[in-house]
Amino acid sequence: MKSSAITILGFGFYAAGLSVTHAAAWVPFSATLGTQCVPIDINDSGTTVGMCRPASDTANNIPWVADGAAHGAQTALPPLASGQPCNLRAISNNGKVMGNCADASNSHFGSVWAATSPAATPLKLDSLPAPLIPLLRPKDVSTKAVAINDQGDVAGSSFDADNQGTAVFYANGSGTPERVSGWGDNCAVADINLPTSGTPQIALNCPNSAGNTTARVAEKSGLSYSMTNLALPTGASYCTVSRAINASKFVGTCIYPNSAVNVRKSAFWSDKTSTPLVLTLSSDSKNMAIRINESGLVLVSQATADGLNQFMTWFPSRFPIPAIAFITLPVGSKQADAGMIANGNVVALNILNAGQHEQGCTWKQSVGTVCLPPIGGGKINTVVAISKNGTYMAGTAMDATQTNIPVTTTLP
Repeated sequence: MKSSAITILGFGFYAAGLSVTHAAAWVPFSATLGTQCVPIDINDSGTTVGMCRPASDTANNIPWVADGAAHGAQTALPPLASGQPCNLRAISNNGKVMGNCADASNSHFGSVWAATSPAATPLKLDSLPAPLIPLLRPKDVSTKAVAINDQGDVAGSSFDADNQGTAVFYANGSGTPERVSGWGDNCAVADINLPTSGTPQIALNCPNSAGNTTARVAEKSGLSYSMTNLALPTGASYCTVSRAINASKFVGTCIYPNSAVNVRKSAFWSDKTSTPLVLTLSSDSKNMAIRINESGLVLVSQATADGLNQFMTWFPSRFPIPAIAFITLPVGSKQADAGMIANGNVVALNILNAGQHEQGCTWKQSVGTVCLPPIGGGKINTVVAISKNGTYMAGTAMDATQTNIPVTTTLP
C-alpha cells in the first residue's frame, strides 16, 4: 500500500515494512468439530471460540470453545433448543461466551455460555416484559446480544413484534433485562466497558429527529439509566460512537455537512462530557476510527487517492499537529485490512502479499509489519482476532486441500 507521508501533516513515526520470519507461528487445534472451522474471538487467557461447518448439507453450524493457548481440542457448545442454530460473537476475559440462538419457536435470543462448563445449556437473555407504562404494551418477542465487557456483562437490544428495538443490559450471570433506552427508540448498542469504579458504561447510537444519529453514553443511576449525549465537534452534522474502553474514553467518527470539503473524521472523547478531539489530516482526506486499545491509542483508516486505504495509529492530543504512525506493508504488498489493535500497541492485520495471497500479520511501530507464514501446504492465512492484552492471536490457515484450519499463536 502506498504511504501517504507526503500528503499528511503529522509526526510520522515510520518503521520499514518487514518480510522477515515471524517469531510466532500458527498452530492448529488438536481436534476440530467440522470440515471447515473459523475462530471468532480469543481472550486474554487464550480461550478461543468459533464456528465449524459440519460434514452435512443440512445440519446447523457448530459453535465451539477451546484452549487456544494450548491448542487443545474443540468442545461443542449446545444450542438454546435442540436442533436450532446459534452463532457466536465474542468471549469475555472471565470466560463468558456471547452469541445468539433460535429457540424452539424460531425466535432469536441473546445467549451466554460459560467456557468452564461448555456442556451446559446457554443462559437465555430474555426480552423485556410487559410494562405498567405504557399501558397495553405486550412483552417483547426477541433479543440480540451485541457487546460484552471483561466481567461478562452484556448489552444489546430487545425487540417487539414490529422489530422496534430497545437497548438493554444483562448483568453477568443474569438473563433478566434492564431497560437502558426509551421503549422502541431503536437505540443501537455499540460497546460496553468496565470502569475501575462505578457502573458499566454503554455506548449507543440513537436515531434523532434530524434523520441522523446521536451518539450517547448510558449509565445506571439508581434503578434506571441516565443518558449523556456525546458532544459534537464544531461544524459536524452528527457523530457515531464505535468503542468504549475501561478508562471511560470513547472513539467514533464524525460526519460534516459537505463531504467534499468537510470530510468524515475520527473522533475521540476523553470522557462522556468532553469536547471531542478530531483527526484532521493535511490532505483533508476522509478518515475513520476503527478501534482503540486500553492505552488510548486509536487505529484509523484513511482514504487515499488510489482508492485503497492507508492505516495508521493516532494518539489523540490537543497539539496542533497530530501524533500519528503509518502502518507500512512488506515489499510487494499494496492492500491490507487492519481491524484490530491490542494493548502493547500491536495491530493485527491481513495483507495481500506479492504472490496475491492473503497473509496474517502484526504491526508494531518499533518493528513494522511482520507476517506469519502459511502452514499445511497452503498459501493463505488470515488473522481473525487478537486478545485485548496482545498475547494471543486466532485465525485461519487454508491447507493444500483448501480446508480452513482454525489456528492460534502466542505473540512474542
